[in-house]
Amino acid sequence: MEHSLENLKPLIRCPVCQKKYEPGKVVLLSEDDRKTALHLTCETCEISSLVFVSLGKMGAVSFGMLTDLERQEVKKFYGSEAVSPDDALEVHQFLKEFQGGIEECFSKPDTI
Repeated sequence: MEHSLENLKPLIRCPVCQKKYEPGKVVLLSEDDRKTALHLTCETCEISSLVFVSLGKMGAVSFGMLTDLERQEVKKFYGSEAVSPDDALEVHQFLKEFQGGIEECFSKPDTI
């Protein structure tokens, strides 16, 4: 979707307060000929959302969802490897067998 950001600016509004997004609060996550992914943060209500726009035979279709991811977080995690079923089972097994408190679960190991 060449120049999609420019073409989409007039159409994209905050799903909560309906204000237009400021260009500085739009993060382009990915783009190709047929689809675009954006992270948007509303300057008025400070709500963030992920918006996916794709071109089909019938025109442009968009899907958006609210997110608690901030700009830096979405840049870091978008497109990274998904959590696998094995990862989830590993965490489940760890928590099932873990005997300590929550603080110990998330504390860094001693580096001596």
